[in-house]
Amino acid sequence: MRRFRLIRSGSADAIYNMALDENILRRYMEDGIPAFRIYGWRSPSFTYGVGQRPEDEIDIERCALDGIRIAGRMTGGGVLFHNNEITYSLVCAKEDIGEPDGVFVSYRRICSFLTSFYSSLGLNASFALEAKNFKDLCAPHSLCSASREKYDIVINGRKIGGNAQKRKRRAVFQHGSIPISVDWNFVRLYLPSLPEDISSRVTALAEELNALPDKRVLEDMLINAVAEEFDTGFIEEETLYETAMA
Repeated sequence: MRRFRLIRSGSADAIYNMALDENILRRYMEDGIPAFRIYGWRSPSFTYGVGQRPEDEIDIERCALDGIRIAGRMTGGGVLFHNNEITYSLVCAKEDIGEPDGVFVSYRRICSFLTSFYSSLGLNASFALEAKNFKDLCAPHSLCSASREKYDIVINGRKIGGNAQKRKRRAVFQHGSIPISVDWNFVRLYLPSLPEDISSRVTALAEELNALPDKRVLEDMLINAVAEEFDTGFIEEETLYETAMA
């Protein structure tokens, strides 16, 4: 059985979180040991994709006044709000998650643990491309929550969370969010271009579940989904080599 490093790094500043993700990828390029990280956010934050200009979408001045943190990601995709959520990162190669030789590791395969996680909560999660009206709904947007792409995950017709990737030689790095709840009126204070109908397009666990488990329980369920989907065990690290690099 292949073993992954398990990193529970807790809640941290947005810039630190993104730096630690970069260092996790860097370490994988050195030692080839796949890693799964669970983390959170010390305060409400925004991240933006590589190549984006945050000032084009985010009210930078208001964020500074209100203590809202902003950080760039090494991955693509649009602006994403982070607050009451479970955030993860995963770095691996195709052999780590059971992809056969000659196959380029796919979004469908690497996201399978997410659909399994939602299923374990009794939710019917599917990929956006599986909807009959996907072509009508498919729309890129500079805000991650407002976009819908093929392998976005949908529950009851609404997108949940967001995921972004970076590929480097044999490595696939992916991080993403599982929102527990989102206050869109609050988010709108800092994202002037947020669509008026965003709440009809996007959902969160608190809106889909009658009884919301404790956050630690949800994290454990997500970790179990990774173990089951990729047939792996975990080596949990208490002291992070990457921390000194972040």
